[in-house]
Amino acid sequence: MTLPIVRKAQRADKVIRFIECLTVPSGIGAGKRFKLEPFQKDFIRDIYEPHVGANRAVRRAILSIARKNGKTALIAAIVLAHLVGPEAIVNGEIYSAANDRDQAAIVFKFARQIVELEPELRAQIDIISSTKTMVARRTGSVYRAVSSEVGTKHGYLPSVVIYDELAQARNRDLYDVLDTAFGAREEPLFIVISTQSNDPEHVLSKLIDDGISKIDPSIVCHLYAADEDCELDDETQWLKANPALGVFRNREDLVAAVRKAKRLPAEEPKVRNLFLNQRISPISSLISRAEWMACGGTRDDAALVDGEDIYLALDLSSVADLTALVAGSAEEPVRIQPFFWKPADHLADHSLRDFGAGTHRYEQWRDQGHLLASAGRSIDPEAIALLIAELVGRYNVKGLAYDRWRIADLMREFDRIGLAAWEDKGAEAAKSHEDGLRMVPWGQGYRDMGPAIDALELAVIERKLIHPHNPCLTWNMANAVATMDPAGNRKLDKDKARFRIDGAVALAMMLGLRSRDRVTEQPVDIESLIA
Repeated sequence: MTLPIVRKAQRADKVIRFIECLTVPSGIGAGKRFKLEPFQKDFIRDIYEPHVGANRAVRRAILSIARKNGKTALIAAIVLAHLVGPEAIVNGEIYSAANDRDQAAIVFKFARQIVELEPELRAQIDIISSTKTMVARRTGSVYRAVSSEVGTKHGYLPSVVIYDELAQARNRDLYDVLDTAFGAREEPLFIVISTQSNDPEHVLSKLIDDGISKIDPSIVCHLYAADEDCELDDETQWLKANPALGVFRNREDLVAAVRKAKRLPAEEPKVRNLFLNQRISPISSLISRAEWMACGGTRDDAALVDGEDIYLALDLSSVADLTALVAGSAEEPVRIQPFFWKPADHLADHSLRDFGAGTHRYEQWRDQGHLLASAGRSIDPEAIALLIAELVGRYNVKGLAYDRWRIADLMREFDRIGLAAWEDKGAEAAKSHEDGLRMVPWGQGYRDMGPAIDALELAVIERKLIHPHNPCLTWNMANAVATMDPAGNRKLDKDKARFRIDGAVALAMMLGLRSRDRVTEQPVDIESLIA
């Protein structure tokens, strides 16, 4: 029988009263007692009030908020509440986790300063600054500030972990070690306080998405973020991401950052991510996450129908990296089906390279059917040729746009398996090749990619595209960055992109070819021209 969750306000009240008896050591309000803001009290209540039987029900809590909203002070105060306050237990282990030594030192320094200002706390706590450690004399509980740069942490048995700015973690090593170390603790608690990550596949993004779904009552997530499509100078949106604005979040500092971003467009993504807490890359993506996700549908919504007209586009990689093929319907809305390949032998090490230690994203995508693994250490062009041949047999393929890189290898495979194909070099070539797969070379410079990017943007903005939420394609789209020439033409820039964009390139080429053909096939109304 599952026990019901009940709320016990007294427990949260004790934590709040303890924190508000502490003295602010530095910054705004220095020398005065802590005064928790409503959003901070709400977060504390949602952690400590829900109970199942005698135990706290919440095991994981996420507070995602813009920078400079009192994050460090709140972490330090919660640490002390568990070290010597109302949440203290015998032989507890409390850790504040950060991504580097300097960041870890900031939280420890703030907690140490609080202790040094309170004679009662000084009498209860031994401070060992050299190891960023505090020890509670009465209970034997220990607090330590740790970072991913410190040696092994596999000997830890935490009762509480508070991770500072998880979004900035380059890998999930520290998170995973601490998350799996709670062991037999009766009331384990893992708190994350961080701005959002720009990567939808980052561990923090997954935690936030899971938390706001409210599927698991042991998880609490408070997300303070501006709407993704908001104007930078919309002050009501500032408050959504900065609930401490005008209190201990300096308003003029935010105003100055927004003004700078409006003058210098290159600053805008950084301001949106750090100050408005939007899930956006510091380098502006071609398509915003909100726009892309609005075009998502189920697999059935995006499915292609046997025999219908479709277009293909292929972005071949080096032999060891990601290759992308995108199929899309000729009719609107364009329903797309992406296919990705990676060498099986590189899935693990490339997960490490592209996503950080402790991740197995490529293996997960393979297991979920989102990625095709080619046996060995290279992508077998035969596997690509066979899938294209299957698509040619199943649908009426109007054309395949391709980047010229390594295309000769694929053409040899076409010859070997008996798939007729011809290169479209213009109208005359088309007349002499009525049969076989039409292959359309697609340059990666501004001339060819400019119209392709325009077609991609238009399809997304006008909701004339349906994608099946393939996570590899969504990741590629989040990484896609466009550069512009003096004439205003754009191309996707793999050098400026932080991660892989092969799927985005293939999708743009497919839509570009489709758009080009539609213009070519559009009948000319002579009478309207004369009129």
